Amino acid sequence: MRAVAPHVGIRHAAGMFTYRHSGLLVASQIELPEWAAFAREADDEADVRISVTPDAPFPDIGDRLLVEDERVRFGVEEVGGWTIEAGQSITLTPRQGADAQELRLFTLGSAWGMLGYQRGHAMWHGSAAKLHGRTALFCGDAGEGKSTMGAAMVDAGADLVADDLSRVEPHASGPLLYPSSQRLKLWGEAVDHFGWRERVLHRDWRREDKFHCSVPESPDLASACALDLIVVLETGETHRIEPLRGAEAVAAVLKGTIYRPEALGEMGRWNEQAVLAARIVAGCHVVRLTRPRDLDALDRSVGMVSHCLGSLG
Repeated sequence: MRAVAPHVGIRHAAGMFTYRHSGLLVASQIELPEWAAFAREADDEADVRISVTPDAPFPDIGDRLLVEDERVRFGVEEVGGWTIEAGQSITLTPRQGADAQELRLFTLGSAWGMLGYQRGHAMWHGSAAKLHGRTALFCGDAGEGKSTMGAAMVDAGADLVADDLSRVEPHASGPLLYPSSQRLKLWGEAVDHFGWRERVLHRDWRREDKFHCSVPESPDLASACALDLIVVLETGETHRIEPLRGAEAVAAVLKGTIYRPEALGEMGRWNEQAVLAARIVAGCHVVRLTRPRDLDALDRSVGMVSHCLGSLG
């Protein structure tokens, strides 16, 4: 297994940190350790800019979302406010004393997802791993163990491609998935199951027993890879894997992947995302994996997914 390579942000002449992420060149005033593996020298004009305006006025909107044409604003009490405009910029207004990790969490989560929606991208919530040259994306309801399945695949020798929020793109030759993460968020029980305590980077700011863990770096983070299989996770008493097709597949994938659905509704982009999901699903295989939520059952789950990947024509 490859060693985990350390990375630092790269500052270009304008004093910005630059990253190549989701097919976009991003210039940021703040360093983004979560994207360290995606740090790149700036060789083109940035597609997206992330800036900070600590003294700028921001409307007192609580936890609400304000949508004004090509501008979206949201706030998080005691953390800060974010303005996302025209799919090109994210402006952060931190509250006094706000924790830097919290600020990055909402910048790379909610703000980044909404920016992707503004650009017309499918922004999916899930975990993806590549094994034997084929990529599987795990999705499902909150708490279904998407990241745990991603970790189990990595533990079996797969490369991590994505975790949490990723861009997926329909394509004539089959859908593409853009690499999004080289770390996994796991509960302490799962960390101990895999023996990954030495991989813990830090504790999740919101949850006492959840941790950000590093993984061996994937060989190619610069470009999108083919998405071969979508695995919708569901809890059950026994293992079962079944194909999903047509409208059933689209409905299950939408339910299991859509990020911040309430924001998507406020932005009036549900239909656009449904069309994208249908095009993506039409170009790859979709299965539902039912399995016990028992860490000792992970090996069998991984074996079933690996067999499924190996059987794809």
